[in-house]
Formats: sequence, structure tokens, C-alpha cells
Amino acid sequence: MGKTSRTLVTMPASAKKGDIIEIRIIVQHDMESGFRHTETGQRVPRDIIRDFLCTYNDVEVFRVELHPGMGANPMIIFTTVATESGTLEFKWTGDDGYASSTTSQLLVT
Repeated sequence: MGKTSRTLVTMPASAKKGDIIEIRIIVQHDMESGFRHTETGQRVPRDIIRDFLCTYNDVEVFRVELHPGMGANPMIIFTTVATESGTLEFKWTGDDGYASSTTSQLLVT
């Protein structure tokens, strides 16, 4: 079974139909690049998040590919249009079977 980690989503709980909403999401992850060495000279293996996907009522609204140059605990900020009430799902996948996901609800009036 792969590793998971804690995520934090900041977004409005409600919006008017047609409003542009900002979503901030951060995931707790060391993002080891594979280029660092320990004090004894051992290379620290690469362990990064490779992909992030957001769906809104099962429709993809945002996707990004991450690379070893990203810092630890990456934060992603993006916007989407409030079209209808529903669920936003956030999924992270990465090296060594890493997978983490969370959801947030949006009420559209």
C-alpha cells in the first residue's frame, strides 16, 4: 500500500453561480529530489509527488505535473468557475505508490 499525507484545502464554502473562486491546496510531503546526500554520503532516494488533479462533480478542471525542483509541502493555487453545487476532489500521486486525496463541498446559489 502506498503512502498518504495530510492535505489542507482553502476555498469558499459557497459562491454565486458564475463566480470565479480561488482554491488553495497544500500537501504535506518532503519532495526529496534524489540529488541530496546524507552526512555519510548515501544518496537520499527520489520521492516526489508527480501529479495533481482537481475534479468538480467528476469533471477535470485543473491538472499539473510536478518535478524534483518543487520544494517540500507544495502549495497550488488556481481558480475555477462556480457552476453548480457539488464536490471538488483533489488527488495527488507520486513515487513509490504515493497517493493522497481529499474532497470539499461547494454550495452554489
